[in-house]
Parts: sequence; C-alpha cells; structure tokens
Amino acid sequence: MAIDEFDEHEQGERVRQWLRQNGASVVLGIGAGIAALAGWQWWGSHQRAQAAKAQLEFVALLDAEAKGDTAAVEKAAAALRTDFGKTAYASFAALAQARDALEKADYAAAESALKTARGIRTNLPALDALLDLRLAQVRLAKGEAQAALDAIADVKGDAFKGPVAELRGDALFALGRLDEARAAYDDALAALDAGSPQRDFVAMKRDDLGAPASPAAPASSTPPAAVSEPAPKANS
Repeated sequence: MAIDEFDEHEQGERVRQWLRQNGASVVLGIGAGIAALAGWQWWGSHQRAQAAKAQLEFVALLDAEAKGDTAAVEKAAAALRTDFGKTAYASFAALAQARDALEKADYAAAESALKTARGIRTNLPALDALLDLRLAQVRLAKGEAQAALDAIADVKGDAFKGPVAELRGDALFALGRLDEARAAYDDALAALDAGSPQRDFVAMKRDDLGAPASPAAPASSTPPAAVSEPAPKANS
C-alpha cells in the first residue's frame, strides 16, 4: 500500500517508525559524505598550497641564477628536490642546474642533473623530450656521439623534430657517417620553420658536407675490342 493512502497521522507515524529503524545509518551516511567532501576540499587546497610554495622556490632559484649565486641555486634546487621532488618544478630546477654546469664546461655535473630530472615522473611528455634532447647535447659535448644518439632515440613530437634531427646530424658527423649526417640535416631543414634563425646554421652544416659521393661506375664484363694491326703494304 502506498504511503499517500494513509491519513496524515498514519503517515507521520510511519515516518517516525522508519527514522527509528534507519536513523543511525542515515546519519552515518550523511556524515561519511560530508567527511569525504571535506577531505577532497582539503586535498585540493593542500595541492594548491604546495604548488604555490614550489613556484616561489623556483622563482628564488631563477633569481639566484640571474645573479650568478651558485650556492643559492644549489640550495633552492635541493629544497625543490626534497620538498617537491614529484613536481615538474624539481625537473625545471635540474634543467637550470644543468645549464649552469654547461656554462662552466662541467659536463659530468650537467649530465647528473639531467638524469635526476629525467627520473621524476611529471606526466609531461614535452618536458621529458626536452630533457632527453639536453642530455644528448651534453653527451655530444663530452665526445660521446653514440650515447647522444641513444639519448634521443625515443624522442617523439613535432615540436622537437627539427632540433632532434639536427643533433642526430651532428652526432653522425662526429662518427664519420657523413651520408647519414647529410640526410639528418635534410630532415632538420624540412622540419624547421622557414623563418627560424637556426635554419641558416643547419643549412651551413649541410652545405659543408657537400653532395653525396657518386657511386663508382661498375666495371664492364665485356672485354675491349681488339685493335687490329694495319695490313703491311705490298712491295711494289
């Protein structure tokens, strides 16, 4: 029988009876929902606060880098690794450290910083590609051309297609694989924008390699025709 078939008094009694039987579970359910909502809001607030702190620490690192204060750069980078090691800011800090090390030709320190950054899972494919490209550049500067090729072997994305192809050409040239280097520079020129200032530099490196060597003509299997001796003149 539906509840609207009872008179007002009976309906009230049934509601009160239902609440006595189920009131505790209803209250618990509402309480759990409120707690979950509060927890979600707290987590979101906490995440925003952490991101703001990481950003401030990274800004401090950039300021220190601009002033040439290496000690302050190291301190800020260490704080980002310790307190915000799972954020992209820790990777950005490692990139800044690598740049600073490269300016001092400290390739070992630059490579170490980039490897640290590459080990951070940021779920940012573009950042991972940039780190791989920078790592390849460091290895090439160290004279490790094959290791440089290995570093960019898995780099994807059109945004890095030109720089990756250029670096591949540089590494192949260092390995003496000139035809492959020439093809890599051609790929870089095809990928770079027409107005890119890097394009002229790549074209210059490509032109320095010259044209591909022409394949040698195969030897003929037919022996040359014999040259006939002139017939002796008859005695007059």
